[in-house]
Amino acid sequence: MKLNNTNFMESQGSVKRKYEKLLNDVATQDYYKKDLTNRVNCYVCKTCGHVTKTKDIDAGATPMIINCEQCSKDANSMFYNDVAPAKIPTIEWYRPSLKETLRLRKKPAYLEHVLSGGLLSRKIKTN
Repeated sequence: MKLNNTNFMESQGSVKRKYEKLLNDVATQDYYKKDLTNRVNCYVCKTCGHVTKTKDIDAGATPMIINCEQCSKDANSMFYNDVAPAKIPTIEWYRPSLKETLRLRKKPAYLEHVLSGGLLSRKIKTN
């Protein structure tokens, strides 16, 4: 018998309640009160050595390992140690909107990450 994953999808109401709680936590808890002015991190690829530089635009949790933007292998966080000060960030970490969070219901691991205070990444748009 094939299982239908939609049977296990979290309800919109549940996601909305958890998202509202998250926003309240962001507004009231010290963990989220960080100066983001120069909050950059570098991820160094174990395979090709490429440095992916990221910038936090919201306070929250980011992963210790991401895919290298050059070769897609594992790149390890330098834990906010800027090992490439001359490099400009190419990825930003942000808190998704409620609408975007609701779309994550089809990706339970991402949904849990966001509702637990985690951030998502996106390419920084350049002119």
